[in-house]
Amino acid sequence: MGNWTRRRFLKAAGAAGVVAASAGVTGGYTLWRTVKGELPPEGSPYVENWGEATADLREAPILLVWNDRGTPPTGAYLAEILRAEGLNAFRTISLEALREELLERFPLVLLSAGSLDTTSAEVLRGYVARGGSLIALRPPSHLTDLFGVEPLPGQTTDGYIRILPEHPAGRGFPSEALQFHGSADHYRLAGAEAIARLATKTGDLPFPAVTVHQMGAGKAALWAFDLAQSVALTRQGNPAHTDQERDGLHGLRAHELFEGWIDLERLEIPQADEQIRLLSQLIAWMLADRLPLPRLWYFPAGAPGMLVATGDAHNTPPDAVEEALRRVEQRSGWFSVYYAPLPRNPAQRAWHRLRNWLERSAAHVVQPEHVQAWRERGHEFGIHPYVEEGLEAGWRRYWEVFTGMGYGPVPPTVRTHRVLWSGWVETARVQAKYGIRMNLDYYLIGPLFRKPDGEWAFGYFTGSGLPMRFVDEQGRLLAIYQQPTHLVDEQLIGWTWEGAPRFPPAKAVEISRALIERAAKGAWGAIGLQAHIDPFAIGGEAAAAQAAWLEGVLDAAVAYGLPIWSAQHWLQFVEARMGAVFQAVQWDPTARQLRFRVIPAASLAFQWEIGMPLEFQSLRLTRVEADGQPISYRERPLRGISYGWIALPIRSAVITGFYA
Repeated sequence: MGNWTRRRFLKAAGAAGVVAASAGVTGGYTLWRTVKGELPPEGSPYVENWGEATADLREAPILLVWNDRGTPPTGAYLAEILRAEGLNAFRTISLEALREELLERFPLVLLSAGSLDTTSAEVLRGYVARGGSLIALRPPSHLTDLFGVEPLPGQTTDGYIRILPEHPAGRGFPSEALQFHGSADHYRLAGAEAIARLATKTGDLPFPAVTVHQMGAGKAALWAFDLAQSVALTRQGNPAHTDQERDGLHGLRAHELFEGWIDLERLEIPQADEQIRLLSQLIAWMLADRLPLPRLWYFPAGAPGMLVATGDAHNTPPDAVEEALRRVEQRSGWFSVYYAPLPRNPAQRAWHRLRNWLERSAAHVVQPEHVQAWRERGHEFGIHPYVEEGLEAGWRRYWEVFTGMGYGPVPPTVRTHRVLWSGWVETARVQAKYGIRMNLDYYLIGPLFRKPDGEWAFGYFTGSGLPMRFVDEQGRLLAIYQQPTHLVDEQLIGWTWEGAPRFPPAKAVEISRALIERAAKGAWGAIGLQAHIDPFAIGGEAAAAQAAWLEGVLDAAVAYGLPIWSAQHWLQFVEARMGAVFQAVQWDPTARQLRFRVIPAASLAFQWEIGMPLEFQSLRLTRVEADGQPISYRERPLRGISYGWIALPIRSAVITGFYA
């Protein structure tokens, strides 16, 4: 590629699209109406109703009790974890609403971290003694006997856990020790069984990390650390690094929150995802004597993963955009273009639009007609704002320019130019305020991902391949999903920053293919792709290398069964799945039937998969009906539990599983 710096790359990319010296054209009939543009609408950035009110409780097997005495309270994020795992069969109450008669309606209670008063503690003791199942995250020391452990002095901070395969709840997980963040209390087993142990990178410590204990007629499980807080810190980075330059690249970016925070030797493992899968497997195992717990699969139509296909474009002409879209369409995919037009004022936009309309010189300029046609073909054409002048100022300016070019409405997903990031989640907060609902700024780039031996690390630097909404410093959910970008052309082919790896396209494809294969074979992730449009405008060696790499990545996704979707289509699926509710989950021991209704947040033409355990007690799933009609299912394990999965359009349905 030669010595392509970021400055030269973007300068060349811009030059390729300035034949008309403009970033957008419309016909004269819309000229004066649209050149001024719009300002972004503003609303609350927070998820206001992340749980259900006590009065609205309906039949479900899991009750999430959120404790507002945590620092910060993590109940809302714990609900997000359950949804990410497809365990949408839960209801929520606050700790203040905890009552003995309410608990009796639920076979399992999940308690978020925080202090407990004596009254609440005794209510939970009685619940377990009478046969209930309780999982508590970092419970207070005066409850440790309930969990069959004895407290010891000391804590482990920002350490590792190793999941024990010999325990039924720990089967099927990676053998490597997994990082956690936060503080884990030290215990000695006093009747409990260990499911996971605290560890170092190379060996176990003599303290349990996750335990379960038979107490009276029930069971009580304990996490030595606050899993919800740990997952948030693993995914969103170290708050102590907020607004600090840590990688030597000009500009503050989200990945700088991970300097010294993530073990580069573990980057191939989605460590946060594996730990929330441990929670979901523990829940299913603890309910195994009460009912078979249904769940949703992560991806559409039972796919083993996703390729979220996107590319930034900087004033590039329409034929360059078509070069990327054509390759994606050849593989039955959709693509997101994040477009940065030249930030002209209304008068300049009007003049250039009028000139281009008169001269019919639109071949070199993206017009609203192009955008409309691309969207009709299923692609996303979204905003790519520059925020160097300030986060909110940049957003307002580029929203006004984007809509003033006639490119509106602004779609709900985004990647910021240069992936600049403010605060711990301030960028996400501002985007959510403007109605953006998925962010792709967590982006694997830069020298932070080079190991001491010189090898480059690729993989899950946020510990995740699953989209989840951001959580702020006070434990409040933001109404915007974090979708990491794992495969970045800048890091793999090395055009835009000095010192980038500059792998040949064949090697870059090999690295990318390996990550896609891991996602398909048990990591189960949505892999974010960044394939800039600009090289297709530059032409020559830049275009040839980009085409070879992009085609290799797309072909790998096809080979391993990963759908190739735009971020906007992916967001639609994610919102329908994460917002789904399981209602009236009932086990009939006489008829040996599991029956429930599943209601998505929105009905979509896409398919999703609903799973039921293949085995329950001494029974096995033999038949499934959807709305009274027989439907086939396929068998597939999720870690240590085998499920029967049915594929349905995303709509409300009553599901019945028959066991014999």
